[in-house]
Amino acid sequence: MQQRLAHGEAAALGELYDRFASLVHSLAHRVLDDEDAADRLTREVFTYIWEHPDSYDPKQGPLRSWIAGVTRHQAVQRLRQTEAASARDCGDGAPAPAEIEQKIREASTAARADYIVTSMPAPLRAALELAYFQRRDYRQTAADLGVTEDEARRRLRLGLQLLSTAHHHHALPPGHRASYTARGPRSSPAAPTAPPGPHAPRGPLPSHSQHTGPGSSAPPGPGHGRSR
Repeated sequence: MQQRLAHGEAAALGELYDRFASLVHSLAHRVLDDEDAADRLTREVFTYIWEHPDSYDPKQGPLRSWIAGVTRHQAVQRLRQTEAASARDCGDGAPAPAEIEQKIREASTAARADYIVTSMPAPLRAALELAYFQRRDYRQTAADLGVTEDEARRRLRLGLQLLSTAHHHHALPPGHRASYTARGPRSSPAAPTAPPGPHAPRGPLPSHSQHTGPGSSAPPGPGHGRSR
């Protein structure tokens, strides 16, 4: 996929959008808590991916994790900008900088926790959902899943260990510019159309895209490549 994007293959971005637009939008919405802002950020993330395909290093982890990281960092930066602007408008009644940073940290941690839960193996996710959303104890969880009590405890323990890592990934400090934004764009595609909510993509990717088949979206740019 990365090589196809690097060669300016338009269909590759459409495939990527179909696979990850829902994830990007849900994470953006979790941080920003604003539908329009999440729509805009989704467009920006896929525009960035189109312009900077070499920013992804497969040695650092799967593509899904990288896209989630790009989204979370950009969403945190956008939230910090929004909160700073709001504080300026409020004047003397603005919240203290420490309160703003706490809000940003909480939003960032919540987004990462959501991503971890949706990314963990299905057996671990099912155990966590039963134990913490449906308030089952480990014996009830074992019965509901049809596994032994020891296996239910093991799944819950592993799931909690994974979830605890959300608290070790802090929000960007003020003024920080993430490493994945250091390179300049090579071209400017038309903006994609963001999904209507945090779970389902909507419509074609760019305003002038061509569909390559049912459910697929061609990416921006004329023809099948970007200008060099």
